[in-house]
Amino acid sequence: MITIKEKYQRFCGENKEIPLFLTYNWYNALYKNSDWSVVVEEKGEELVGFIPYLLTKKKTFNVINQPLLTPYQGVWLNYPKEQKYANRLGFEKEVITSLIKKLPKTDLFQQKFTPQFTNWMPFYWKGFEQSTRYTYIINDLSDLSIVFSNFKENIRREIRKAEKQLTVVNSEDVELLFKMKQDIYAVNNTTYPIPFDILKKAVDYGLANNCGEILIAKDKEDNIHSVLFYVWDNSSAYYLQGVTSEKFKTTGSMSLLLWEAINRSATKTKNFNFEGSMIEPIERYFRAFGGKLTPYFEIKKTSSKFLKLLNY
Repeated sequence: MITIKEKYQRFCGENKEIPLFLTYNWYNALYKNSDWSVVVEEKGEELVGFIPYLLTKKKTFNVINQPLLTPYQGVWLNYPKEQKYANRLGFEKEVITSLIKKLPKTDLFQQKFTPQFTNWMPFYWKGFEQSTRYTYIINDLSDLSIVFSNFKENIRREIRKAEKQLTVVNSEDVELLFKMKQDIYAVNNTTYPIPFDILKKAVDYGLANNCGEILIAKDKEDNIHSVLFYVWDNSSAYYLQGVTSEKFKTTGSMSLLLWEAINRSATKTKNFNFEGSMIEPIERYFRAFGGKLTPYFEIKKTSSKFLKLLNY
């Protein structure tokens, strides 16, 4: 008998519009040895919705929250064709409510949903809370001259300057990216939160499946100025990790790498998502690339009375 995970795997293989971070293959590649699973809703033989999740143990609490290097999670819905809007809302309520009931009982549920997800009312009716978060997305990569003209002048100037001094090359050097991230975090007296094995799994998956790559900006002496890791699916590219050497903060190398990633993304997908724009200095930088400020939901429910007290 086919298992729920196998149904989910087959459905993801047949539907290329599912965002990368919601696919069976992504979860299986990064979290195979962890307690990840999925709840699904079916009508007859057809799968009409699912929520993948990673279940972890935080001290004595059972928690579903955001896995590392997976910026978006949440519900995916397989809408009937040519559905009227009122019927669409009814479909959303019915399917989402059923999926919520199938989720395992936990002390905390917390996921950041994809920007495409816009109706969280079924979660509200079941006692969940919502916080609005934001990212910047360049929604149309079809004309790169327009994309470039929408950059702020200082970004365009940085890129032109960097193009004269630096070269952009592909790399598979996960160790370099990891070491540079560690060094930058150490400068700020903090610890890089992503373990090497998770970063390597994400990079390996991207390289092996032609949906991700590492870009390096280096000078004529082979000094590494910046490193960027991004991934893509059929709808969008996503900036996941980037770092600039403390010695080369003013060379415009990261702006050059982002522009190169945007150029390459235009041949692969439709949008470019800067992902992670809620930190004020980062928001200011990403905003300068002319993307559209785009809301998405972080949906949460604390079931443990003790955790509620701690949060209060």
